[in-house]
Amino acid sequence: MLRMRVTTSAGFWGAIVCIAATLAAGAQEPKPSSGGSSRQTPNPLFDNPARCSFRHHAVEAFVDPIDAHLRARDEILLVHAPGVPLDAKTPFLLNRSLQIAGVRASSGGQELEISWREHERWQPRDFWADPEYGELAELGHARQVDLFLDAMGAFSSWPETLLVEIEYDGTVYDTLRSPPENYQRGFETTTGLIDARGAFLAGGTLWYPQRFDEPFSFCLTVEVPAGWMAVSQGRRAEPSDLSGRHLVVWDSPEPMEEIYLIAGPYHLREKDYHGVAIQTYTYGNDDAELCERYLGATHDYLAMYEDLIGPYPFAKFALVENFWQTGYGMPSFTLLGDRVVRLPFILHTSYGHEILHNWWGNGVFVDFESGNWCEGLTVYGADYLYKERESEAAAREYRRTQLQGYLDYVGSGRDFALTEFRARHDNSSAAIGYGKAMMLCHMLRRRLGDERFWHALSEFYHAYLFQVASWHDLLGAMAHGGGLDVEAFHDQWIARAGAPVLSLAEADLTAQSGGRYELTYVIKQEEPRYALHVPVRVTYADRPPEDWTVSLRSGSFGESRRLPAKPTTLEVDPDFDLFRRLHRAEVPTALSQLFGADTLTAVLPEAAAEDLGAAYAEVAEQSGRGRPTGTVRDTEVAIADLSDCSVWILGEPRWRAKLATLLPPGTRLEPERFTIAGETYDRSAHTLVLALPHPENPDEAIGLFLASGPGDVAAVWRKLPHYGKYSYLVFEGARNVAKGTWPIGRSPLKVIWDTES
Repeated sequence: MLRMRVTTSAGFWGAIVCIAATLAAGAQEPKPSSGGSSRQTPNPLFDNPARCSFRHHAVEAFVDPIDAHLRARDEILLVHAPGVPLDAKTPFLLNRSLQIAGVRASSGGQELEISWREHERWQPRDFWADPEYGELAELGHARQVDLFLDAMGAFSSWPETLLVEIEYDGTVYDTLRSPPENYQRGFETTTGLIDARGAFLAGGTLWYPQRFDEPFSFCLTVEVPAGWMAVSQGRRAEPSDLSGRHLVVWDSPEPMEEIYLIAGPYHLREKDYHGVAIQTYTYGNDDAELCERYLGATHDYLAMYEDLIGPYPFAKFALVENFWQTGYGMPSFTLLGDRVVRLPFILHTSYGHEILHNWWGNGVFVDFESGNWCEGLTVYGADYLYKERESEAAAREYRRTQLQGYLDYVGSGRDFALTEFRARHDNSSAAIGYGKAMMLCHMLRRRLGDERFWHALSEFYHAYLFQVASWHDLLGAMAHGGGLDVEAFHDQWIARAGAPVLSLAEADLTAQSGGRYELTYVIKQEEPRYALHVPVRVTYADRPPEDWTVSLRSGSFGESRRLPAKPTTLEVDPDFDLFRRLHRAEVPTALSQLFGADTLTAVLPEAAAEDLGAAYAEVAEQSGRGRPTGTVRDTEVAIADLSDCSVWILGEPRWRAKLATLLPPGTRLEPERFTIAGETYDRSAHTLVLALPHPENPDEAIGLFLASGPGDVAAVWRKLPHYGKYSYLVFEGARNVAKGTWPIGRSPLKVIWDTES
């Protein structure tokens, strides 16, 4: 519902007037949706209590980083439905730190008398007939302003179109806040700030008058200090300098859901890609080599996605450096933290993901009320597709990791339907909205085939560009040509929480004449049941494997098949092509199992030195945020006493002999060193982190955290959520120097036969 990220701004001066052609054209009705669904995007003029919308913003902003100050003037094209009573109010929201200096209005060249009333407490029902209050907590910095028109007999109702000019100013500085504990993709956040290091203002900042009705066009003129540049969506006009300040204009005729104003002491580098400006805005003047790599990658990603989906929808794409660590994708640019942008893997992973969001989410808008489909589709077309192009093995491992994330993070009480997903806020919501949705895209592609799948996405893109689309619309595009029941797929996978659980109930071989064999097997699924297309594979010692797909629509499926020779294995879903809840034996014990545990106990070493013990106690407290957690001393319990929960052992416990039995083969723990994966490390210089199977409860895990010293405890602990898929980690200081996963055991969906018998 609140399609925004965060922001704020302020500034006013009267030298530049920026009114886009949209204003002269007047109000236009929303285009009807087309493509795979009969559902139409509702007309927002009749879909909100005020029966009005802001269709265009022409904003002039003055940013002063010394005082964190913003002065602004916004000339708004305000459109009303016919017949809205003259005494009706037109409400909007503005950041409560900004003060309105004046409001003017005109219609058809005639000046109108307009007044406003401010409210410290804003009323969501003035904006939505049925507000989703859970999503409104992020707007605690909002002030509601109501506009009233005194037409003095000239009108009997609000004019259907009028221009409203609002001047305002104030200080915008919301300090950075840490992300939730144990969330591997969390960044520091702010509703918006203007700082000597840079400015970050987004729709959620409420730095310009906001109504949240429908996408709008805008023109933004920004004045910043000399040596600074400002970035927003759209096309950049040639900048100019006046009186020691820098002036830039950004014009976005494409409809947008919010306006960003990002500014800082940037150096601009720019190239052309078939009329699209590809740009980098970085702080350092010595970043030429870095920027050249990003410019080249931008060229390649644009070419790749234009070939797969359709023309890039904006006039530019820019890499913009941020002064704190972010990984945001905005329409026509991405905002990456100054350390993030220099990570060697970002260029080949997350960067392409943010570029693809210009097709999904920023090009085709999301109908959030019916569920956010674009994150899973973007993961599939970026992060996953890169792995697929790397190798089949890399793609298979990526799918397995996504399913393991669902297994580890989505425990009891944390599952929900994709219709309820809006945005990720922790690991469990990411496992559903990103991981599950990505796997559904994979299942659709397998069912339709490559050509039909990518053609359907191209049709979907062209039909819904700059319009709101739902899961039904996306599935409708996939259904063209038959082969997909949209309602059945939606009801089973989108509108319902959960995942199927499969088992291989029977598997028997009978020798036949001529060296042939008859295979009889039964696949079962637990309640609730799903209609599934289940991949099955048999392998042989000296011939290629056989693959087939069975239709599982009830509690079980069984059949007998004639095989040309004795097989070595029978596997159900061997490549993790189905979205399903895995068996524990299919995946290695990993840190994600600890971070996703419903309950947790932290065990502290009684014999630890005072400073080291205090550091362990601090992270033990952090481990329990947001879930039931207890803290005990190793003198008080044994592992057998902790069978009903996962356990973090912080420091070496007194029961070393029992701990030694939990370590996998090849892993040794000695007083001054430890050995893992064939390498030996000095304990005084290296921190060891392990995720181990719980000896008393296979559904739980044991974590071992042995720090090299008290100074490394907090620094390493903060990094652990980023390494959730790994079984073991070694750090030198706060730098990771080794990582890996334990071998996987025998899957209950796999049978192995002795070919010599």
